[in-house]
Amino acid sequence: MPSIEQLVQQSLNPFDPTTFRPGNFWKETQDENQEVSSIHQEVLDRVEQTLDLLLRDRKTRTLMLQGDAGSGKSYLLGRLKRRLNDKACFAYVGPWPDSQFIWRHILRQTVDSLLETPPGQEDPQLIHWLKGLEVLKKGGLAKLLMGERSVFVSDMRASFRSGLYQPKEFFGVLYELLDPKTRMVASDWLRGEDLDDGDLRTLKVKRSLDSEDAAQKMLGNFGKIADSTQPIVICFDNLDNIPKKADGKPDLQALFDVNSTIHNEKLSNFLILVSIITSNWRENRGAIAHADRDRIDDELTLRLINLDEAEAIWASRLQPLHAEAHPKPSSRIAPLTRQWLEQKYPGGKVAPREALILAEELIRIFKKEGTLPDSIEKDINEPTNDISDEKYVAGFELTWQKEFRETGQQLSRIAQFSSPELARRLQEALEALATPELRSGVLPSPTYKSYSLAHRKEGLKAGIVWTEDASLTSFCNVMKACQKMLDKGICTRLYLIRAANLGTHKNRGYQLFQEIFDGNNRIHIKTDLESVQYLETYHRLVNAAASRELVIASQTPDIAQLQALIRESDVLTGCKLLQTLGVVAIEESESKTTEHVGPDSADIEAARKYILNLMATQSMMGMQAVMSSAEERVPSLESEDMQRVIYDLCDAQKIQMLDPNASLEAQLLCYVPA
Repeated sequence: MPSIEQLVQQSLNPFDPTTFRPGNFWKETQDENQEVSSIHQEVLDRVEQTLDLLLRDRKTRTLMLQGDAGSGKSYLLGRLKRRLNDKACFAYVGPWPDSQFIWRHILRQTVDSLLETPPGQEDPQLIHWLKGLEVLKKGGLAKLLMGERSVFVSDMRASFRSGLYQPKEFFGVLYELLDPKTRMVASDWLRGEDLDDGDLRTLKVKRSLDSEDAAQKMLGNFGKIADSTQPIVICFDNLDNIPKKADGKPDLQALFDVNSTIHNEKLSNFLILVSIITSNWRENRGAIAHADRDRIDDELTLRLINLDEAEAIWASRLQPLHAEAHPKPSSRIAPLTRQWLEQKYPGGKVAPREALILAEELIRIFKKEGTLPDSIEKDINEPTNDISDEKYVAGFELTWQKEFRETGQQLSRIAQFSSPELARRLQEALEALATPELRSGVLPSPTYKSYSLAHRKEGLKAGIVWTEDASLTSFCNVMKACQKMLDKGICTRLYLIRAANLGTHKNRGYQLFQEIFDGNNRIHIKTDLESVQYLETYHRLVNAAASRELVIASQTPDIAQLQALIRESDVLTGCKLLQTLGVVAIEESESKTTEHVGPDSADIEAARKYILNLMATQSMMGMQAVMSSAEERVPSLESEDMQRVIYDLCDAQKIQMLDPNASLEAQLLCYVPA
């Protein structure tokens, strides 16, 4: 069996920075084996005590979770969800695209979270929650469903007599939600989708929840019926990427207006958790109305951890390698030593992420040198953020590839996002590509302005409108606004992005569309799901960079540095939407013939690039570990093809095989810097 030193050199760095960022706890899977229970235990206990109080009196409470960047705020939210999900439903709410849509954004992301299925459960949170209602327990779910919708609605209205918004429609849609055949359209109505007439008829409702007032009242409905089941914990995270006010400061007031309304309107059964960087709160809390700050029931601070806890984090990451090692390592953190923590942090305190970054760099040095120096002669984490540093760019491309793959697995339809969310994601990508004279909200309509952007393209003022609202009435209104924008000379070239239905010649919106978008500087783009995947991947990285949670090659780039990495790496060039808009070059693809035999050249190139990036960040790895990691990223290639790619890279002197005569299991590969 290999020693721990051999295993470390052969394996992927156990402190790989792509695993540092937890993000949305419904989208990212946290490894429970890496949890150190003592870290922030007092904060976890305080939150649980508050939830227990809420369970007794059903009164909504708000907690502020503060901590420095890297203190583990997002990770803590995931721990809370795992620990308390049997007591409450959990919702994750990220930054909203426009403060005029904040209630609809909160409702949308709350319902999305409620439709997630917790590990080990058969039903999504919301279905499990509904089955816990007393009326369903007494009457029996199957009996009520067999009794048809009218009986279900009647029994539910009899059980919840006062204060509900549109109770007949609300309970009718809940009935449809319990039927797998109509669950998707029912959830779309609950989350505030602007549905078309056919879907409204399916649900037997008159209109969509298309206003802030409707979204607020619908959220209140969930709180009222939660008296008979579990409360809802709403977690606000990544608040460093919310819209800015005219003075350039984050619009936190919009969130605290929502929080105060929840309290003032006595919307019960909610625990509001607001996660924020301490410095951000300190700089902006004065801009929040005093009465709104008073609605915070408690402020909890995530403090630095001690070196015993930092060592425990190291041990949890190294444990899988230790389990394979022979002889048994003398220390639970071998080949690392406590000495490094003590020298690097003489005060005995460190942020969890800083401890991880230190370990990542030490393991990388060990892989390269085969040993570690006895003492720290210089700051090994000295910032570079230099896009000419191949390790820095390679680390970013690995992070992008991982995030892009995970986003693709989670994104099944464009309608997962609202039109303002889609426009905001496009704006972020255009900002990264240094698009000149970029502006948002140019459509002359208070209702739909957040659907639009404008920039200068080839000397022309180019407008972009992105609407995916299914309602053809809304589409007609957007078309009228587009005509006004052209009449006012706001733009001379206009792009409409819409994959949703355009209607027929009988619809006024379609008639206007035909008049406006004739292909001559008036262009309709029917975007594809993969393009949205590109935009969503970048959006997630922007959220992380804004919150200083993005780690690339031991560094934490800010948004400007992330934008530079985007331009240097060209990772957005594959986005067909951006190609059609003319802001990135169209990729040339090799023609394929029916006689083509063997692996696809694009797959070979993807594997080649991935292996080079991997080796640039790892310095040294075992042949089998490289092949296994590459096959996971490019599953279309066979092992023989992947091995051939590695041999070709060795022939090109990009990587080196240290002992060509060693067995495949013992073979080590070393990166050769350019």
